[in-house]
Amino acid sequence: MTVYKITLQTLSPVHIGDGVELRKDFEIAVHQGYTYRLDEDAILEVKAEKLQNLGAGRFPPPAKLLAEADFANRRLFRYRLKGMPASMKTFASVRSFMKDHQDRPYVPGSTLKGALRTALAWTGWTEVKPRLDRAAIGNRRSWAAQPLERKLFGPDPNHDLLRALHVSDCFGPGSAGQGLALINAQVLTRSAPGSPVELEALVGDVTFNGTLTIDETLFSAWAENELHFANRRRWLDEIPQRAQAHSRARILHLTSWFEKAEAGKRIAAFYRQLSSIQLPPNQALLQIGWGAGWDGKTFGSHLEANAQLLDRLISEFKMQRRPPIAPPRRPGSPFPSSRRVAVNVKDGAPLPVAPFGWVLFTMEKQS
Repeated sequence: MTVYKITLQTLSPVHIGDGVELRKDFEIAVHQGYTYRLDEDAILEVKAEKLQNLGAGRFPPPAKLLAEADFANRRLFRYRLKGMPASMKTFASVRSFMKDHQDRPYVPGSTLKGALRTALAWTGWTEVKPRLDRAAIGNRRSWAAQPLERKLFGPDPNHDLLRALHVSDCFGPGSAGQGLALINAQVLTRSAPGSPVELEALVGDVTFNGTLTIDETLFSAWAENELHFANRRRWLDEIPQRAQAHSRARILHLTSWFEKAEAGKRIAAFYRQLSSIQLPPNQALLQIGWGAGWDGKTFGSHLEANAQLLDRLISEFKMQRRPPIAPPRRPGSPFPSSRRVAVNVKDGAPLPVAPFGWVLFTMEKQS
């Protein structure tokens, strides 16, 4: 095994959802600019007498049992986040971040490996030169482009190049909720903002550590007759450089997109700053998690180069939002037509301030 220490340093808000919606007054409470994740069992224990006095069948949401002084009692809360939802309505929800059993946020290895796989596929395209036509995409939306992936990585999971690549979960700050904040988000089009979204997200400049391991036995002479990996072994040696090449192309494209968006000037400036960063060979910029978008998780520009095929796929797989949510898409129009961004909400008007998901990825070979 060849083992690398890997580090992820957040450069913009990062959200990796665990599928849980936290409801105001039931799982979270808002107080003086902070969002508190409730410990429902602890609250019910402390407020048992109050519940009894309310009478049978009268059970208010846990947050409604709290008094002003209770917010100083850490026992009643699993963790506290800076920031609060834009909506103060009961049942307003917040998307939860991935955490371990102690409520510590972490980046799943599968999320990072998926981002690296996309980068390797994108850069390997020009070397393998797979045939791009309608048959190469397949007919199932959830498995679209699998025939192309098989050309790049191998014909099945047992013969897939990335069988040799193992990426651990990455852990960072050691206490519950540390590194997270309550972030207001929005779907932004070039002409108008969409509906607001509230979520837990990592803030900038939080560091996570893990390991990346390459199984060298799968590149041995005895394995080569069956797996045929040797001609792509260098792909794994060049992971940071290939990831950076993919990100550099996306950053240029995203800079242009936000420069043309009505409220995207500040985010365009962020991308111009990213494009100016010069990195050593063992580092790369990566976009992970929620907000990376369709082009951040697919072959992106390689598919966009065949505009007629892309239009057909968008139509057949029903990838475009329909009216009245969005205007009808004209053939040849840029896709996707929207981006997810973090916003500051002042006087009820959201101001886009940052994209989601950008991290600095570092690989250091262990002796």
